[in-house]
Amino acid sequence: MSGAVSMYDGLEPETGSNNATLAPGGATKKLARGISRATENAAIVSHARTQLAAFGTVDTPEFTFSLPDLSVYPDSFRQFLEKDLIEGGCLTSLENAGRLNWWCGGRNSGTRVLWPLATTGDGNCLLHAASLGMWGFHDRLLTLRDALHNTLSKGEYRDALFRRWRWRQKGLNAAAGLSYTETEWLTEWQSIVEMASANPRGQTATSYQSLEEVHVLALAHVLRRPIIIIAETMLRDSEGVALAPIPFGGVYLPLEVAPEKCHRTPLLLAYHSAHFSPLVTVDGGNDFGDGAVEGVSIPLVDPDTGQLLPVLFAVDPGLEWDWTVSSQPDLLPCQQDIMETLIRDYLDCEYQTLTSEDLERLSETDGSTSNKSRTARQLLGVAKQFGSIGKSVSKRLWSMAKRPKSPPASSTGAITEGVLCVRLKSRRHQYVDQMLQNYLQCAHSRYLETHQNDASGTEMNYGAGKSKFYAASDSGSHASVSKLQPKNTSRDRTLYLSRSTFYNNEITPEDTETPEPWQNVDVHDGVPRECRSEHCQFFGSPENQYYCSQCWASRRQR
Repeated sequence: MSGAVSMYDGLEPETGSNNATLAPGGATKKLARGISRATENAAIVSHARTQLAAFGTVDTPEFTFSLPDLSVYPDSFRQFLEKDLIEGGCLTSLENAGRLNWWCGGRNSGTRVLWPLATTGDGNCLLHAASLGMWGFHDRLLTLRDALHNTLSKGEYRDALFRRWRWRQKGLNAAAGLSYTETEWLTEWQSIVEMASANPRGQTATSYQSLEEVHVLALAHVLRRPIIIIAETMLRDSEGVALAPIPFGGVYLPLEVAPEKCHRTPLLLAYHSAHFSPLVTVDGGNDFGDGAVEGVSIPLVDPDTGQLLPVLFAVDPGLEWDWTVSSQPDLLPCQQDIMETLIRDYLDCEYQTLTSEDLERLSETDGSTSNKSRTARQLLGVAKQFGSIGKSVSKRLWSMAKRPKSPPASSTGAITEGVLCVRLKSRRHQYVDQMLQNYLQCAHSRYLETHQNDASGTEMNYGAGKSKFYAASDSGSHASVSKLQPKNTSRDRTLYLSRSTFYNNEITPEDTETPEPWQNVDVHDGVPRECRSEHCQFFGSPENQYYCSQCWASRRQR
């Protein structure tokens, strides 16, 4: 089975909103936006499948997708691209909750580091997000899902994964006052295995069973790559009242695989509203680490508690563990120092450090005018809770907060605070650059088309006299009227507009000429003539003795 095959599936269109909808017949629409929208990528996708199918396994996804620098484009086109590519609701919610990009000031300072990509919501979003995060395309052929199901059902790690899941679930059950029988444990596990099946929920619907935390752990083993999920900690209602905990956030390590056989750059995912999205960086994006070092650094601490992100399923009680024992005195819980050791074994970590005095100085900025000061205060709290780490190193901590020109000497005794971070390196496949170029060309064409349609309603409107009725200019009618023969205004200065008649009562030298005597006119010719009244500029008819209607009415009233 080739793990690279489905990752390059760009032949099928995708849906038009952040959350997929059901088409007639139960089929789930795919995203109608995003990189796969570019039809020019079909040939590249086909060629990539041929080249990558030779690997025969899914254990070589060493690539990490990243977006091109969108800031080089005009604001209107950049906003169009962001709307087309980014999961806006997820980005806004996680940033407002202080879970995403909190270390760089988030949206207010314009220094975002991580961006969630729009992902199809068909029940397979975990695998879609993983595929997008590595290759830039959804897992359309369900290659990753098949591999996930095989790992849980018959893979070499299935027994160890079962023990890790059971240990964690037993603790959760105990906290909730629940207790499973042995039969119930086996039934629950079988249900988890069947959830990962590539079979759709119904006969006609192309939607799949939603996946749980243990499936993320299994996926980390499939990819032989750590997975970090950023999520809120509590599900809340519209008024902000906590309803239930959200258990997905944390670090998932392929603990059954030796660290030297695993990829050390993690796959970052966001979880929001029961939906997964990949978190990707931008080429040349901001970083708070040393600018000379490749990649960007992401804090591995909880911004609310200052503690390390939890390593989920970190405990395997072993083959000899007696599950019938109600108490577990022989097994120590996974402490912070143990989790840090595990994280360092599987990830390229580093401490980003800054003295307490430096952080305090940053936090003294007026918070009402600078979002950076709020971030600095949050960093101060995180660093203090995380604890002192000893000797300081001369590095920048945050991209938006420069160290003082004259840092305090170490002899002053200032305590050095630090935050454990992971170095995230992006390495796109050689085909992705061409696919991005094709996408940008396609997106620009769609942008121009949309811009032209929007501009059609922004033309100058014109008023008629002192009325409040306005109409848009009609260049087509104007061109047609321009071809008509010009009118001799010296003979008839009356304006006929639609069903209205506007009379010109301005006296000109031509009007002083002696009018044609009405007596000499044959009253039976039916041709209107100038009114018989002196200085009247209107026309009379034979029925009114060649008086205009106004003069005729005046004469009859006398």
